[in-house]
Amino acid sequence: MMDKKQLTERIRELTGWAMVPPPNIIEDTTDTMRITRGDVLCLDGRQFLITGHKYETRFGIGDQPKYWVLGAYQLDNGQQKILKTEFHEDFHVHIGVFRVHCYRSPEKEAQVLDLVRGDHRFMQGYTTTDAAGNHVRVIDFIRGQSLFNMIHNINKTHRQYFFQDLPWILRKLLPCLEAIEFLHQNGTCHGDIRNDHIIMDSDSGCFRWIDFDLNQNVADFDVWSIGNIFNYALAKGILSFKSVLDSRDIPEEIKKSLSRADAGAFYEYRIMNLQKIYPYVTDRLARILKHFTIQPTGYYESMAQVIEDYTDMLDADFPSS
Repeated sequence: MMDKKQLTERIRELTGWAMVPPPNIIEDTTDTMRITRGDVLCLDGRQFLITGHKYETRFGIGDQPKYWVLGAYQLDNGQQKILKTEFHEDFHVHIGVFRVHCYRSPEKEAQVLDLVRGDHRFMQGYTTTDAAGNHVRVIDFIRGQSLFNMIHNINKTHRQYFFQDLPWILRKLLPCLEAIEFLHQNGTCHGDIRNDHIIMDSDSGCFRWIDFDLNQNVADFDVWSIGNIFNYALAKGILSFKSVLDSRDIPEEIKKSLSRADAGAFYEYRIMNLQKIYPYVTDRLARILKHFTIQPTGYYESMAQVIEDYTDMLDADFPSS
C-alpha cells in the first residue's frame, strides 16, 4: 500500500494531476455520494484513484450521475476500472397490459460475474468488500462504444444502412443472443437488456454485454427485452409513430395503414412492424419482429426459440460472404 506521498507521485505519473493537497483516502463506501474525483479508494489491499461518477448516456439524460458507479484507475497497474458500490432500488415496467416488478440486486450481478469469468461475450470483473463490509464490484473497463451510439452515429440513409451495415451488425448480435441463452441455462438472466448495454469492444470488435444487476420475477423478461435490440438495429434508431406521421418522405397510404397492432409491446410509441415503413425488410425479419408487438402473431417462450428463428433468418437473408 502506498502512503500519501507515494500516491501523489503515482497519480501525477499516471494522470498528470497535481494533487494539492494529497488525496483523500476512503475505505468505507457506505455513503457513495461523498466519494469524489481525486479520492483514493482502498479495497482488499488495492488502491483505486476515483475519476468521477458515471452518467446515464441515453435518451438525452446524460446529465444524471449514477452515484453508485465510479470510474477509476487501479494504481498499481494503471488499468481503468468501473467500481459499482451497493445500491438497491425497485420500480415497475410494463409489457402490454402486464406490470413487471424490477429490483436492483448487486448480489445477482456478483453471481453473474463469477459465472461468466473468462467469457468475453460479457464484461469481466469480481466482487470484493470494503472496510465496512460493503460489497463492491470491480469491473474491467471496455474501450468502445455502445450499440446505441454506434448505430446512431452511422450517417447513411436507412436503405444504405440496411444493405451495407445491418448484415454485419445482425451477425455480430448472434453471439449476444447465445450469451443470454447461456445465462438462462445456468439459472440466471441479464435482467436489463438495452441497446446501451451492448458494447462493441474496440480491441476485439466483439459485442459484449454489460450491467447485470437488475432482476425480475418474470422468467421471460429477457426474451421480451431482446425485441427492443432487434427493433433499434433494424430501424437504425428509434422510429416512433409521431416521426412517421410527421414525415414528408413517407407516403400517406403507409401512414394510414399503421395501427396499434404495429406498436412494440414495451414502448407503444415505437413502430415494431417495420416492414410497413421499409418494404425491403425481409419476411423472416418481419416475422421475428411481429413476435414483439403489442398484439403478437406468436410468442417466444425461450431464447432458444429466438435463436432458432434468428439463425434461419441470417442463413437465408444475410449469409456470410
